Amino acid sequence: MAIQTLHVTDQTFDAALEPFAVVGDQLKRKTDLSRAPKEDEILDRYAFTAFVEALRSEEFGEDPIETVLDLELTQTFASEDEAWEAIKRFYSERACTLLIVGKTEEFIVGDELLETLGLTSSK
Repeated sequence: MAIQTLHVTDQTFDAALEPFAVVGDQLKRKTDLSRAPKEDEILDRYAFTAFVEALRSEEFGEDPIETVLDLELTQTFASEDEAWEAIKRFYSERACTLLIVGKTEEFIVGDELLETLGLTSSK
């Protein structure tokens, strides 16, 4: 089974993040806060990575091989590409979508998070 995939532009992604803040470990709409969000609470791409299941991005430098180890997949992989394919297979049956942002970032995201952000796939 292949993982569901959603492609969005950088602008669409940034616009989806803009209305949110991270308060404690929760995602909150800025309009639901009784105060202005602190600078370190603004949901940007870096803060977003805390909410994803897995990612592949040169900007954030997470190694797919490390993710495979965290998932306790027992295969040996000859390359990061092979490891990333195994990660996508792992999450394909777990209500997750591969979110491709622009041309270089790939996030595996729970479908509930996509709905919260107002991003929808063609499921």
